[in-house]
Amino acid sequence: METSSKPSLSQQLLGWGVALALAVFVGMALARTLGEVRYQPTSDEGYYLKYMRDVGEQGLGAFPDLFRYYLGDARHHIFPPPSRVGFAVVSAAWGVATEASLPALSKLSLASHLLLILAVYGFASRWFGVARALLATALVATSTLCLGLARHALTDSFITLSQFLVLALFVEYVRAPRSLARTLAFGAAFTFAILTKEIAVLLAVPLAAWAAVERWQAGRDVPVARTLIVLAAPVVATILVWVVAAGSPILLYRVMRIVLLSPATNDYAIRYGSGGWFRYPVDELLMSPTATLTGIAAVAIALWRWSRREYLSVPVCLSLVYVGQLLCLAPFTKNLRYVTLLEVPLRVLAVLLLWELFAAERSRTRLAMCCAAVALLCWTSWSDYQLIWLKFHGYDPITALLVGVRELVPMTPGN
Repeated sequence: METSSKPSLSQQLLGWGVALALAVFVGMALARTLGEVRYQPTSDEGYYLKYMRDVGEQGLGAFPDLFRYYLGDARHHIFPPPSRVGFAVVSAAWGVATEASLPALSKLSLASHLLLILAVYGFASRWFGVARALLATALVATSTLCLGLARHALTDSFITLSQFLVLALFVEYVRAPRSLARTLAFGAAFTFAILTKEIAVLLAVPLAAWAAVERWQAGRDVPVARTLIVLAAPVVATILVWVVAAGSPILLYRVMRIVLLSPATNDYAIRYGSGGWFRYPVDELLMSPTATLTGIAAVAIALWRWSRREYLSVPVCLSLVYVGQLLCLAPFTKNLRYVTLLEVPLRVLAVLLLWELFAAERSRTRLAMCCAAVALLCWTSWSDYQLIWLKFHGYDPITALLVGVRELVPMTPGN
């Protein structure tokens, strides 16, 4: 399910060619619909646009004023804070290169999803070989949630890309923990991910758990002290960057306090984001039933096989990230946008499960059956995308929208 022989140069070139063609196809299909996006400039989008413009016009010196602006009016506190330094800087550069507008932010989201497609293929081909990597990439590329968010002037596609790089580079680090290059690459990616969205710090929990499993169960030489430093150092670095950006530790503390406490007084969050940890799997099933069911089954099987001493390194890592994020994010407001990263392990594991069911024997007939099964999941995911995001003009993938789309409650297109 995990190991594979090293592909030949021709196989690698063919694989990258197919992955690039897939990204181009998805990009063209999504770009055609950008003109239909309904923006909400008085919501989160408006704040991201302000950060984009101010940093683009004033440079990094704009951040202290943005922190003071955010703290200056309680009405700002339910919206994205200026501590999202990573996205603000990249979006500002994007705005300078193109234009500082909501459509430009949509194009940045689209570019982020296309880069995610290529990143998934690049790492999956190292872990599972070209064939499985292409199938997994196709299923991630057609994720109903990712496709919808790739059209919006929000940060979620960008965040998903940055968090996936954290996950993938940690796998690479654990495989060669004494490599300075891999250590620095992970540290930089983790720092940037936290600077892009604070809650990314919680990824350290399942990643640390997997590193412990690799050391004490799989027998891999993963240094404990070094790994703890590798996970902790980005947090320290992030805090230092935030202090500089805010211009004062006190201002930073006040903003972080608002970030943690404001959901408890946010009517929208209370009404649409309350509930237990199970909200995420339920909403995932409402968003894309077939792919989600297959992915959840794959998570359960990977963990069950592990319990029976059939340990498979990367599948267990992906499963722990999925389960760990559900548990770590349980106390917070629930919104599928906040856990878009989980689409990657779900869909990669779904492909690995189908591959083992159909193609493990390497016969052409069974390989064709596996490809057909993945193609069916891609088609149903794309159909769900067209229903939720195009027909019903979905914006925020909350449960209220999804149950309406699935006709569990009355709803009409465009509402």
